[in-house]
Amino acid sequence: MSDQDKKWYDLYERYTEKTKEFFNESKDATVKALDEALDKARESLEKTGELTQEEGRQFKAYLQRDLEQTGNDFDRWSDWVKAHSSPNRVQSGFMDLTGKLAQSGSDFLARLSEWANHTGVYHTGEMAVPGAFKCRSCDEEIHFKSAGKLPPCPRCRKTEFRRVG
Repeated sequence: MSDQDKKWYDLYERYTEKTKEFFNESKDATVKALDEALDKARESLEKTGELTQEEGRQFKAYLQRDLEQTGNDFDRWSDWVKAHSSPNRVQSGFMDLTGKLAQSGSDFLARLSEWANHTGVYHTGEMAVPGAFKCRSCDEEIHFKSAGKLPPCPRCRKTEFRRVG
C-alpha cells in the first residue's frame, strides 16, 4: 500500500469513526440524524485540515454508498434467516423479539438505502470497505481484507465494479 493510499485509508477510518461518534451523540436512530452526523464529521475533519472539501465530499459519498450496500446485505441476510429458521427450535418469544429487532434494523437500513440514492457502482480510485468486488465488464473478482482504494480490474483494466460480498 502506497503512502497516499495509507493516508486515505486512515482518513476514511477516521471519518467513519467521527460519524459514529456524532451519530451516537444524537440519540436518534434516523436517516436524518445519520446525514447530520456525516456532515458534522466531514466539517470537523475539514476544519482541522485533515480533509479538503473535495475529500470530505468524496468520503461522504463513499460512506453513503457503503452503508447502502450494507442495508442491501442486511435485507438478504434477514430473508435468509426467516427462510431457514425453525420456530420449534427456540421459544416463540425469542423468535418474536429477534424478528422485531431484525425488522427495525431492516426498516432503518431500507430508509438509508433510499436516502443514499446511489447506483451501487464502485469506481477505480474510490474508497471501498472490506469485501469482494466484481468487474462490471469481465466479472473478475478482487477482494479487500480492509478498506482501501479500488484499483483498475487486474484482467481487463476497466474501472467499474459492483460489490458481491
